[in-house]
Amino acid sequence: MGKGYGAALASSVLIALYTRRIFAPTLKNLTGPSLTFANSFLNYFAGAFAGATNLVMMRYKELSDGINI
Repeated sequence: MGKGYGAALASSVLIALYTRRIFAPTLKNLTGPSLTFANSFLNYFAGAFAGATNLVMMRYKELSDGINI
């Protein structure tokens, strides 16, 4: 459980920092509601990616070995 949490946390932070670095020139030109929307979208993307990473880490055994029926 700790591996899944750690991987999700690390991926969320790395995705957030990386996307902000990529979109920095664009974000610099935005103001007001446009900037708020762009920041919200980037944070949502980082959180969604963290959830997907957590899912894969928590269910890795089932994904690699399969499930007995």
